[in-house]
Amino acid sequence: MPEKKHLKYVIYGILSLSVFMAGVIAYAWWSNHERMSAMRHEIDKRMLVVAKSLKYMLAPDFHDRAVDERSIGFDEELRNRRALSDFALQTEFKWIYTLVEKDGRFYFSAPTVSEEEARQRRSWYFLPYEDIPPEFVEAYRTGRTVFVEYTDQWGHFRSVAVRERSPGGRPYLSCADFEVTHFKALQRRNLLESILTAAFFLLCSLPPTLVAWRYFRTSTLDLRNMNEELAAHRNHLEELVNIRTQDLKNANERLREELVQRENVEKALNGEKLKLEGALSQIKTLSGLLPICSSCKKIRDDRGYWNQIERYIQDHSEAEFSHSICPECLKRLYPDLDIS
Repeated sequence: MPEKKHLKYVIYGILSLSVFMAGVIAYAWWSNHERMSAMRHEIDKRMLVVAKSLKYMLAPDFHDRAVDERSIGFDEELRNRRALSDFALQTEFKWIYTLVEKDGRFYFSAPTVSEEEARQRRSWYFLPYEDIPPEFVEAYRTGRTVFVEYTDQWGHFRSVAVRERSPGGRPYLSCADFEVTHFKALQRRNLLESILTAAFFLLCSLPPTLVAWRYFRTSTLDLRNMNEELAAHRNHLEELVNIRTQDLKNANERLREELVQRENVEKALNGEKLKLEGALSQIKTLSGLLPICSSCKKIRDDRGYWNQIERYIQDHSEAEFSHSICPECLKRLYPDLDIS
């Protein structure tokens, strides 16, 4: 039984440690997720501000005139390119650009262009955006601002698309791309930091856990020894109880026998008493020498008084007298009376 209890406590300890480790890991994941969410939210706010600022860097009627590849001159394209590129450099965004739609297809109307891209082609105005994200198309059609992460030929980005309208009422998209390759690296670093933090707390918990485990083992051994002593004492008490019970049984048997003997003696004594009482009730005789007057026949009692013989006999026996005259006295006292 103690071994089963010990195993139960060991299982409880392992489960508790597992729950603690799971809690630490869950906290690390949650902490990393919250940090990344906060960073993503901050990036989204910055992207939204940048995207809504693009219209102020372009000519007010620019998107009313950007209807095909020949409608904007190269000089104006270069001015727009420099303005947007400088702004992107200052805000640390990879790309900022506007998109226009024609015949169901989308084109770059005012994009930023890197030096390498500028060497590849002279003009980037009205360049088709072949792999435009579907979310951008949805933003253009519904007017709802969207945030999306995607990968295309230029890299991996988190982007925002805001539908704007030119003064002439022509819709276009104002977009900003933030390169998330660094963001992903930062996310991995934050995850590593969270894991290391969790590991640190786990290591900090080991000393008290070991102390508690040592105390638990010591307490368990003490309890086991106490249980063994109590079991031995209980067995000894059972033996003492059995012996005492047997002694009590023997004493009860002896007492029962004595009671039976006493009852028999009492019955015998009662029988003798009844016999004596019966004899006493039937027998009340006179005994000893009785002083009697030789003349009047009076008897002297213990107190020295002289009583008539019939009075003395009545007081000292159950006999009673009935007066009569014997024949001798009759002849002597009444000679004339014929009694024959």
